Amino acid sequence: MIIASSFLFFCGVYFACAQKYEGCFRNSDLNELPTPTLGHASTPAECVKKCRSQYYMFAGLMNGQQCYCVNKFGQPSDSCTLTCASDSSYYCGSYEAMSVYATGQQGPSPPRRVSVTEETKDTLKITWQPPDIPNGKIIFYTIRAVVEETYSSNNLPPIESQIQGGSSNMTILRGLQPGTKYYISITASNALESSESANSTGWTLIGPPDKPVMPKILEHGKDTITVMLTEGHSEYGPISAYQVFVVQADAIPPPVDEEYLNYDSASKQGLSYYVAAQFEPLDFHRYKKFVVGDGRMIGGYHNLPLQDQFVSAQVGLMIISRKAAHVQRSYSDLANIMLNHEMNQMDKTALALCIAITLLSILLAISILIYFVLRRRHERFHMQKLPEQQELTLQGPVYEVDNMGYIPEDIPERVNHYQELKKKVWSIPQNALFVDDHVIRRGRFGSVHTGSVLKDDKSCPVTIHTIVDGALKGSDKRHMLRELDVCIRAGSMKYLASLVGTCETTDMLYVVLELPPQILKDRLLGARSGDVFPIDQILSISSSIAIALQYLASHKIIHNRLCARNVGLSSDWTPKLMGHGIAKYALQDLKYARWTAVECFDNQTKHQPGVIWAFGVLLWEMFSMGGTPYSNLALDSEVEDAIMRGIRLPQLLDVTDPIYEVMSSCWRDDPEERPTFDELTRLDTLSVCPITAITEPYLPELELN
Repeated sequence: MIIASSFLFFCGVYFACAQKYEGCFRNSDLNELPTPTLGHASTPAECVKKCRSQYYMFAGLMNGQQCYCVNKFGQPSDSCTLTCASDSSYYCGSYEAMSVYATGQQGPSPPRRVSVTEETKDTLKITWQPPDIPNGKIIFYTIRAVVEETYSSNNLPPIESQIQGGSSNMTILRGLQPGTKYYISITASNALESSESANSTGWTLIGPPDKPVMPKILEHGKDTITVMLTEGHSEYGPISAYQVFVVQADAIPPPVDEEYLNYDSASKQGLSYYVAAQFEPLDFHRYKKFVVGDGRMIGGYHNLPLQDQFVSAQVGLMIISRKAAHVQRSYSDLANIMLNHEMNQMDKTALALCIAITLLSILLAISILIYFVLRRRHERFHMQKLPEQQELTLQGPVYEVDNMGYIPEDIPERVNHYQELKKKVWSIPQNALFVDDHVIRRGRFGSVHTGSVLKDDKSCPVTIHTIVDGALKGSDKRHMLRELDVCIRAGSMKYLASLVGTCETTDMLYVVLELPPQILKDRLLGARSGDVFPIDQILSISSSIAIALQYLASHKIIHNRLCARNVGLSSDWTPKLMGHGIAKYALQDLKYARWTAVECFDNQTKHQPGVIWAFGVLLWEMFSMGGTPYSNLALDSEVEDAIMRGIRLPQLLDVTDPIYEVMSSCWRDDPEERPTFDELTRLDTLSVCPITAITEPYLPELELN
């Protein structure tokens, strides 16, 4: 009973708000009035309900019962003297004036005539007509694509794009999965509210299947070759058929994506290849072990015995994907008798090498073990065990190999390394440092806080690493000093969030770094909601970041966390690169696979060409207004697999060819072919186009742990 009463109460409040009386207004010209929506409206509520269903902001009543749906009205009047025919508590205008009620509708009506056209295997062309009732100025359209059907085994996220400007009526939706049916919804938004969605569906074109595995030759007869076939796979469309094809020995392989002919047709045209058989995927198990040249008719193709120039033929497997009028093919490498023989010989050689290497490795391991046992015995008798230091004053150099630091050529004698580092930075007085209680991160060496430092009578916002001396193990102390040394050697630079100084108490070390007032990623995402971002300064900001990276490289420092989230911005849009040395422990915990170079996945290499790769992704982030790289791939392993297969981030709608060429050059497979930092510092000489569409979604769960 209480729930029912509450429901009725809220319904009453809703209709009361929707039926707000705006006043009495005289019509400037009765001839301009639309035809009454309802000839006889018994109450204002009935008229309001009808007008709201048609997306009008106001309902007007005249002559006691005539209902009009309007979005504008004339001058105020006091001529509304007639009460409504069925409810005398409300006014229903007069013969010359209209009683106007708000319907509660604020957004526009839905867009009209939505059409979806297939463009390529990963794009769809969306067109529409603007709402017929805008209820103000249309500011932007939002397009959302949700997967309805797909051949992909992955869970594909929705794709969302925001198109600025009320005059827009077309966009290309990019980054879609090939061979996938998408449910497309589009809404229009004015300054007050968004419309209901208009919807349609569309398929992307299918893509080629995965490259088949090369057939394995099992046996070679007088006029036959027996091979083992491997079942194919496709993420981009259906597998419609398999074809086994034969190519003359030593012949040039046939052109890619060409329909192969049967033996008779190929012979008439003098071709050196033909199709021996075709079968459906459901029949694959029957033909997994396939005899080329058995004389049968398979799928309309005559599998003739091998003779003449085809006796020592090469054998391949083709996978065909077909949907409607579109066909895609993929081809295996060609198997031949000579290659099979060579591979068998290689297998024997490889086995012998493996046995030899294993034996040598065992002998080497035994030798090393004996060496360390003898050395340990020697040390017990001739050396004293040094006590472990419990303070930050480490008694010895800490020049261990670290990708974020550098190794001096000359190692000095045993010194107090921390005291040497202290000489190079500002020792901040305790009364000049103010630490906030709020912890922003738990770093490797202690908690990280925001705060401020008083310098030259000015209070500057900073990031503060609080390091408790007694809580660190010896190895952590050495690592901390290496990271601190990186910041010290980098020094101060216009485009770096640099080390400000350190402050010591009896049991605590404070490491203080610059804190930019804003973050590049946040400002890019804010632009999606209408915040100001100077598009014309994107290349200037990028060039400045390249200058900072060039500066770090000159000091032998590798920045291995480059992305928009790790770039600060000053109030005048000057970038401040963050995250080198100890500063990286104040950054958000990032899933970095989407910024990782192709060569860095297998061996975790950290080198400057890998930073160049990440710079290209950062550039793409900026032009996508903070979009998530590879947003169509949910797992880091999927991203790695895609990059290893040569898939790169797409060219965005408003990115010019010269700029995309710069991005693509950063993502070349060969690190030596990527541009230098010096070349990237000249990015600001290029020109940019206004960004008219945001097509790449931002999915924080794919970027952050």
